[in-house]
Amino acid sequence: MPPRKTTKTTVPPTTTVAPRTKSKTAASVVRTVGPMIPLAVALVGGGALSSLKPTAPVAPPPPPGIQQPGTFTPVCTLPFNGVRNPASDDHCGIRGGSSDPAAQAESTAKNNFCAPTHDPDVLTYQQLLDLQTQSASANVPKKLEDRKDVENLGEGNYVSYVALIKNAHYSDTTGGEAVNCNMSGNPPNDIHIVLMSSATDTDECHSTTAEMSPHYRPTNWTPDKLNALGKPVRLKGQLFYDNSHTPCTANSRPNPKRASLWEIHPVYSIEVCKSADLDVCRNSTDPGEWTALE
Repeated sequence: MPPRKTTKTTVPPTTTVAPRTKSKTAASVVRTVGPMIPLAVALVGGGALSSLKPTAPVAPPPPPGIQQPGTFTPVCTLPFNGVRNPASDDHCGIRGGSSDPAAQAESTAKNNFCAPTHDPDVLTYQQLLDLQTQSASANVPKKLEDRKDVENLGEGNYVSYVALIKNAHYSDTTGGEAVNCNMSGNPPNDIHIVLMSSATDTDECHSTTAEMSPHYRPTNWTPDKLNALGKPVRLKGQLFYDNSHTPCTANSRPNPKRASLWEIHPVYSIEVCKSADLDVCRNSTDPGEWTALE
């Protein structure tokens, strides 16, 4: 694993942060300013991979039963050539549509577009499996109001991963999910990308996952475009632990199927390899080997 990136934390004056023994880092993250709920988010770091960790939202959660209002407005330069997506950005803030503090913390982590995009940690399939083993051994629960345990394993890192796309599709289009304010339809929901580490393996229980957020999603990022690529891709984005799901085991094949709950979410960029050979693409050091999907 690469060494940790040394960082420090900037915290609003009204916020109390427990002392940490690890080095820390400051970077602005996405925030959404709702009509009644201002929100500030900072990143702090340390972990199995060099970490950039989003803290819990500063603003208090809304009363039970009331979904967070607001719009989505990033405070950093987006890592892609995005355009405002009214279906999502005009109706859903960074904390999503749940009043549950754990769901809000998860949504805030999923909506981080501001991890520093230099020197990505190059992930391998085995590392994603190892991270799954580590998080399982640590008995990470399904609901995390404080995500420091997974941040210490690497959530929030900027990573790069080369794989083959088996399938891409809009997910949770009926009823949506909390991060996207439980809205139905394609425009306000994620594009779920099933990634395979071998050209001969078709079992989705061996797959890993990437998610394209609906927030400011480039118009050219569609399931049809992704499914038509036909060559290895290199995805870069934030490493995220999706503790709301369950990985496949010897006795269980849940839906969606995956080998590890560690995924790239949100995707910051996607590049297509000129070669059709996955190993050639993984080992290439030639920037000209890759073409960005704008």
